[in-house]
Amino acid sequence: MKTFPALWKRELAAMFLSPIAYVMLTFFLLITGCGFYWLVKENLEMIRSIQGLVIVIWFCMLIVIPILTMRSFAEERKSGTFETLFTAPVHNSTVVLAKFFGVWGFFLLMCAPTLLYPVIVRLLDPAAAILLDGGPLLTSYLTIGLISAAFTALGLLFSALTSNQIIAAIGTFAIMGILFFGALIEPTISKSMAVREICAYISSALHLMEAARGIFDSRSIIFYLSTTVFFLFATVKAVEIRR
Repeated sequence: MKTFPALWKRELAAMFLSPIAYVMLTFFLLITGCGFYWLVKENLEMIRSIQGLVIVIWFCMLIVIPILTMRSFAEERKSGTFETLFTAPVHNSTVVLAKFFGVWGFFLLMCAPTLLYPVIVRLLDPAAAILLDGGPLLTSYLTIGLISAAFTALGLLFSALTSNQIIAAIGTFAIMGILFFGALIEPTISKSMAVREICAYISSALHLMEAARGIFDSRSIIFYLSTTVFFLFATVKAVEIRR
């Protein structure tokens, strides 16, 4: 793991040097900014604005993460650096973790400016102090961090499985969509209570809405941490196979 800091800096620097990353950053801030402005303008209850903001961030996550992760390993093969990277005296898991924290760190930096939105509203309208309530705001961003970690690991897995960046992005988008809409489709796919509970449990939409109300369920932590570890482990195995 001594080589991890150097590899992590390499991946994070590659994100900042990528034109696609800046396009995604502009898209993310534009959508979240306009979305939060509209929510604050239309809703008198500021707590509903927080709930709306986390859903807007999730919508952007659905588009941004597949595009950021699709190039992780696929680009290495395209540019011919895959063999050079993996013939170096470095463990596969170190490379995978460096790429994971590089993309995930960049996404968290994208989310950082959205923390200013509630502060700006508070300055413009002192009556909206509820926006700065540490409960809903903190649980919302912690949940977003957990969900984005799991989906970043998922994107890395698809990028490791295929040499085509488009296929990697579409595969990641499809699984993320299923996990998001799980709670919406569960009433139509089965009358079994067990199936409905499973669909509700994997639905990131429900987790986000609960977090926006200040509810931070330990089951969400367990689910997303275990999912992240599983996808990272599968990515390491996929890289070993392709080597």
